[in-house]
Amino acid sequence: MKPGNGEQRSLQRMRLDTKIILATTQARIEGVCRNLSARGALMEVTAGRCKLGEKWRLVMPSADKSVEPLRALATVLRIERGVATDRVALCLSEVR
Repeated sequence: MKPGNGEQRSLQRMRLDTKIILATTQARIEGVCRNLSARGALMEVTAGRCKLGEKWRLVMPSADKSVEPLRALATVLRIERGVATDRVALCLSEVR
C-alpha cells in the first residue's frame, strides 16, 4: 500500500537538518542527517569517509537534555559521491 501524499516508499521519511555521529572502535564521523525513517537515514558527510557495506554505531543527539539520543546500528547501503560531501544512505537496525 502506497501512502497518499505522493511518497512512493512504504515508510515515510521525516526531513531533518540535525547532527549525526557514526562511530566504530577505530573511527568517528560527524555529519548532518537530512531525513529519517523507521528503517533508514540519509546523511551528508565529508567526501570519502564511508564505504559500501560498512557497519557503524549511529548516535543522533537530542536537542532536549531530558530526551535520550537516538541510537542504532547502521549499515551503508548507498553513497552518492560529491566534491566536498557525500550523501550516504543507511539501513538502521536495533534502533533505541
